[in-house]
Amino acid sequence: MKDGPRRIDSEPGSSRRRSALPLTVVFLALAWCAPAAHAQITGVISGRVTNSQGQPQAVLVRLLDDGDSPVGDTYSDSDGNYSFMNLPSGTYFVVVEVTGYKPFRESVRLDDIAQPRGRAMVVLEPATKEPASGGRTIAGSSSAREVNAKHPLPPLDPKALREFDKGNKEQERGNSQAALEHYQKALKIDPNCYPALNNLGSLFEKQGNHAQARGAFLKAAEINPDDGEAHINLGHLLYEEGQFRSAIDELNRGLQGSPESAAGNFFLGSAYFKLHEAERAEPLLKKACALDPQHMAPAHLQLANLYLQRHDYAAARTQLQAYLQSNPSDPQAPAIKRMLARMDEQEAKSTAQ
Repeated sequence: MKDGPRRIDSEPGSSRRRSALPLTVVFLALAWCAPAAHAQITGVISGRVTNSQGQPQAVLVRLLDDGDSPVGDTYSDSDGNYSFMNLPSGTYFVVVEVTGYKPFRESVRLDDIAQPRGRAMVVLEPATKEPASGGRTIAGSSSAREVNAKHPLPPLDPKALREFDKGNKEQERGNSQAALEHYQKALKIDPNCYPALNNLGSLFEKQGNHAQARGAFLKAAEINPDDGEAHINLGHLLYEEGQFRSAIDELNRGLQGSPESAAGNFFLGSAYFKLHEAERAEPLLKKACALDPQHMAPAHLQLANLYLQRHDYAAARTQLQAYLQSNPSDPQAPAIKRMLARMDEQEAKSTAQ
């Protein structure tokens, strides 16, 4: 073929919500789990977090798979309750690490048919004092932090978390301004409420206020250096500004803490693609598709663009068809269908010759 099909727009804002918004739901609703691929995936792990006196604790609860890869994070509410939804069969570990308490880790086995629901009741025991030298690594910690880490995280104020939850609910309803106000209230109550900073930064970015968005993401990362999503959000912001090399640096930092972030892999792959480093871009974009098939349809378009540049039209066709299957009513669908028709027509002519 002399002239290949033109490029399809796969920019994040064109056909899906920005990465920061899935991240707002991801980390940032702090109740993210990988979306169910089939209706029968309905596994639930829930429980309650208390101290040794039975008092409820509002703390970060992590869920890991049997390979210690992160599956999701959530905060227990003011009554100590937490839950993870839409989990496939398998073995999971509920992990809680709070400064001043012994680390908690408990396995839960789910089976879609025999045992689709599991519970882990977290009781936090006061930590015994360790010698100052050589901090002990917490078993099962996805970030291999130490008990005497340089930047230990204090428990977040339950009142701030309630405002944070209200903000998430308003955002789900599409009330961005109301959500922003709740996140700001959360930060007035507890300036260290880094999940609110992440969501606030995402809203600022959506409004085009990049300076305030950058400040919020940087502050979140300063409070919690292990917060991979803060770096991913900042990397996304730099990507949108066309600072692709700087975006790559931040996204790589973010993926060290959140390696299973579909959005992080998507934007890192896209940044490499923008810099014409297709060999690095391709596996990252494929991983994004695999991690979150429901929301990562734009990765199929980016892969299609990559294959079109290589003149690998068969691979490009596969990616375009996958995109259409996920987004049949997308505004770009008619153009993609026309492109596929032209590709079929050119292939037929080539075969006839």
